[in-house]
Amino acid sequence: MKHALYDTRTIGRFNGVPVNVRPIFWVAPPAMWLALIWLAGKRKPERSLGQRLLVALLGLPFPFLADVGHALAHTESAKRAGAPMDQVLLSLDMPRTLYNNNDVAPAIHRQRSLGGPIYSAASFLGSLLWRALSAPDSLSRELADVACLSHGFILTGALIPLPIVDGGVILKWTLVEQGYTPEAADAVVQKAGVLSLALVSGVITWLLWSRRKAIGQFLAKDGRHKPDPI
Repeated sequence: MKHALYDTRTIGRFNGVPVNVRPIFWVAPPAMWLALIWLAGKRKPERSLGQRLLVALLGLPFPFLADVGHALAHTESAKRAGAPMDQVLLSLDMPRTLYNNNDVAPAIHRQRSLGGPIYSAASFLGSLLWRALSAPDSLSRELADVACLSHGFILTGALIPLPIVDGGVILKWTLVEQGYTPEAADAVVQKAGVLSLALVSGVITWLLWSRRKAIGQFLAKDGRHKPDPI
């Protein structure tokens, strides 16, 4: 029996495409708000609870503009490619862009996949400009940071060559266009995805280690880090 959390309901249309939502999607906004409340307090511990709630509420639209906006942007590239999308599906995982007709030329597959990355790249650059124009330590700078992080994360994730994201789709159909069979192209994408994830994980680990080391060196230099007594 199908669980009610996996039922879908159409909440509107965007660019002529139905936007369908599963009930479990509505867990995401309060969960993200809690994360932003924590972040607001982490950045400025002197903030009151009310201030943290307000700052988090102001920042809440940006992760959804990044994630859902990326999916909606594919409706435009699909329409321009002459192979329109049939629905956008929002759930607790990443938004899905669904097509009934996947029997299209490799160039069409690739073109349909470009809308999201173009939107994310443009939004990320716009967020960087907003950040540059904002005064240091201001609320505007803090919100711009949330926007940069949101769009940058979605853009990076979309370009990793995994089968279920844009980078993987673009790589697969480029290989097919060059003479690979779809099965052989899938195998290449899977290997590229594993290598890319390993590389990203290594970079993140190195950054976290470097930050921790830098903080330790700063504390030692500042005299607040004392060696354990013998």
